[in-house]
Amino acid sequence: MPEDAGKKKFIKDFLQQVKGGEGFIEDIWIERVVRPPGSDGEGSTALSLSMRAISNITQLLEDDLRYTFDEGYFAFRFVAAALGSGKTSLLTYLHELTKTQRNYRSLSLVVRFPLSDLLRVGGDHNFGIKLYCYILAHTFWKLLHNQNLSPSVKEVAKRILSDLLERSRVAELESAKNFKIQFYPKFNKYLVDSGVSFEDFFFYVISEVAALEPAFTFVYLTDELDHLQEYPNYILDTRSLFKALIKGVRQQFNSKVNLLIYLVGTTDNVKGFIAGDIILESIVDRAVINLHKGYSNELETIRAKIDERIQGAYQAYKNFAKAWEEIKNIRLNPTNNLRKFCQDYASSVLEIHERYFNEAPEQLFEGNARELVEAQCRTKWASYLSKSAYTLSAVSTTTVLSGHAFDCYVELLHNRTSVARAFGEAKNYELLSGHLQTFERWLSDINFKPDANPPDLAFMIAPSCPSLLHRKLELKNIQFIESEKVFSIPTPASTATPTPDSTSASPPTAININKADKDRLIVAFKGTGIKQTTIDKLINLRQRKSYIRLEGLASDLKFTDAVRKKLQEKLNKAEICF
Repeated sequence: MPEDAGKKKFIKDFLQQVKGGEGFIEDIWIERVVRPPGSDGEGSTALSLSMRAISNITQLLEDDLRYTFDEGYFAFRFVAAALGSGKTSLLTYLHELTKTQRNYRSLSLVVRFPLSDLLRVGGDHNFGIKLYCYILAHTFWKLLHNQNLSPSVKEVAKRILSDLLERSRVAELESAKNFKIQFYPKFNKYLVDSGVSFEDFFFYVISEVAALEPAFTFVYLTDELDHLQEYPNYILDTRSLFKALIKGVRQQFNSKVNLLIYLVGTTDNVKGFIAGDIILESIVDRAVINLHKGYSNELETIRAKIDERIQGAYQAYKNFAKAWEEIKNIRLNPTNNLRKFCQDYASSVLEIHERYFNEAPEQLFEGNARELVEAQCRTKWASYLSKSAYTLSAVSTTTVLSGHAFDCYVELLHNRTSVARAFGEAKNYELLSGHLQTFERWLSDINFKPDANPPDLAFMIAPSCPSLLHRKLELKNIQFIESEKVFSIPTPASTATPTPDSTSASPPTAININKADKDRLIVAFKGTGIKQTTIDKLINLRQRKSYIRLEGLASDLKFTDAVRKKLQEKLNKAEICF
């Protein structure tokens, strides 16, 4: 039996990750609103460095990347938030965004580290020197060892070191295999012994690399400013370093340099760090991103992402109605921050999952996956299929190759001999990052050749795909195909539930509240007393969110109890669905 033909664990693994509540969780990333400081309304606050309009965190981060990578300007940011409010997740998200652009991989250097790392560094030097040495050490480690960078950039790094250090020392650094054990201690000692000005040396490195590759960008993402609070002198040193660095960039480069720096800490510590120096405060007035701990609509959106995946994976199986009712009845503290909300809600859902679905496999995709894959293959291989010797094989399902059961498989044949293959995987809910990791491993095992002539093809099919994951699919030469999820309407708990293998489709009369146009919505809400102005408001709200339960819809549109009751009746009769 192929290893993946048994029980699926994607949903359980997903819930366990969310339950941990730590760091960036790509699968529940949401677009958090950003508004200007001092303006009315909900949302985290920040200003665009480029002066372009931004409305959410993704737009803000992408604007900073465009400002630096594409336009060549210096970008410096503080990120401030209460504990558990997403500051480290934002930093990781930014790091992930840098990886999703092909030109970023070969023309950038991304260094990320927590300031707590330096608290474990020995030596008698002040903290500012240790910090600069650490930044420069990471910089040269990347320049010398990052295989994605061009050989010419590596040669520039070697030349710079050769001008400063003895040849034998340069050779030691170049041959080092481990950063913390072999590279950093030696680099630190050699650099300090050289007597060079660290700030001047830092700017010199940037200038020399830019002279060879004008678009080359340096990115430094520094977390855990809070760990310095017990060391006032360290705060002074760090503040002086960054203040001098910001002023130096403006004086030496007139801010026209591909350099991006983020410094992250809790709100009080960031405020204190900035306010401790009036000059620093004046030059970073546009640089602070203040994250809110999490508004109720943001928490509800995360909840919807979790619930929709549960629904897509288990909708048609025995006991779903009971489990779904329990999930809908989970009550959480609305004052929770993002981390606490994720921990509490995922724990509650996981408990229900283990009680009802521990032995159940995820629901198979019931859409037209084979037809979708075949249509894409005919398009992608059109230049070959136009020739008489080429044909397309029949599209098969659950094809086992190298121990992996692919949902769809088709071959491009030349005189009845296979010359290229296409692989498809389909899910009945929004894709998870784990799906890409698994599918990528399978493709590697079967020697997937997307750059061959003709090329192999790969497809992932689902109702939706997070934007960051969509970019990663493209980088891996995997195409995403959007297809509506297919499952039956939840059966009310008071009536008979489907058998475990029941996969009957939704009745054709069910109107999807999230997708129907205005005319269909008028039909859907007939007899409930809902006015057309309310329907217009719903259509506007759907541009920002999707609904998976009546409670969220009723709350946003302020339905009366009577309207809620009538809508529940329509849900029970499968006249409407989400």
